[in-house]
Amino acid sequence: MHAIAIRELRNNPASLTHSLEQNEYVFITKHGKPIGVAVPLTDENLCIGLTRATALQAWRNGDISLGKMAELLHMDKQNLRHLLTLMNLPIIDYPADDVSAEMDFLLAAETA
Repeated sequence: MHAIAIRELRNNPASLTHSLEQNEYVFITKHGKPIGVAVPLTDENLCIGLTRATALQAWRNGDISLGKMAELLHMDKQNLRHLLTLMNLPIIDYPADDVSAEMDFLLAAETA
């Protein structure tokens, strides 16, 4: 995720262009608060819809949780997990180190 202030956009529009050319979405901010989002107009984004494409990219970047993505797509988490699996995307929304630590804790508790 990249954010650009209105002032920066006015003074340096190439920064927005560069991000869009890299297939990144960009939050546009005013006084530090998001007021909009710029999304690249790729064939994929147009085919699946801009809201879905933005939510999917935010998920890939780790910017939103599974719950928030489900809310944006008007899906329940179970169906969303199935969709992500079909797309070969991860369905866990926290770092692999945390998953490993949790598994170690559960295995230790099981043997105790």
